[in-house]
Amino acid sequence: MRCIDSGKLTVHLRLFKVYMRYTLSIAILIFIGCGEVSTSEGDELFENGEYEQAVNVYTDLLSTDPENTAYLYNRGRSFEELGITNKAIADFEKIVKVDPKHVNAFLSLSKIAYEQKKYSKALIHAGAAVKQNENSAKAHFLSARAAHQLGYADQALEFYNNAISIDRSYGEAFLYRGALKVGKNRFKSACEDFKQARALDAEGADNAIRDYCS
Repeated sequence: MRCIDSGKLTVHLRLFKVYMRYTLSIAILIFIGCGEVSTSEGDELFENGEYEQAVNVYTDLLSTDPENTAYLYNRGRSFEELGITNKAIADFEKIVKVDPKHVNAFLSLSKIAYEQKKYSKALIHAGAAVKQNENSAKAHFLSARAAHQLGYADQALEFYNNAISIDRSYGEAFLYRGALKVGKNRFKSACEDFKQARALDAEGADNAIRDYCS
């Protein structure tokens, strides 16, 4: 039996290790590249209104990375556009468990709860978004809308003020703050808000001006 040259064996082993590291690196790059392409594909499908196909792309991505909050959020938005609200909620709720600081997931949960007339829940979710990002005009606005529906007029007014202070171009915030002021019989100030809302192209501003500012 021939003896193996230990020196040659060592060289071969080193070469094999280098080859394996190189092969693994290439495989990882290919995998990452494919993931990026798939994500872009899902985003493009969403932007084109092809929500069912977008759901399929994000679901495939989640099969190998089930706690990826970007994939979950994008799939949740796609479900929301399809009107499959329960699945959208499930994705958004999973996100806030994985990442309790995910502002957009809280905003989405608040929006859905508001649309379902679950105003207390909407206020809780919007409040969580404000807690994570006090400079989010949308978080303050959604808090205001929920508080407004619950009859918390002073609290709602404060949230509307905050939203407008953060974003002076927030037409809806001016519109609904004006509506709140009407309820407080502050018609002059309400009309100023309605006119600002109209200047910002907020839908419904013209009707509000016609009804309360003639």
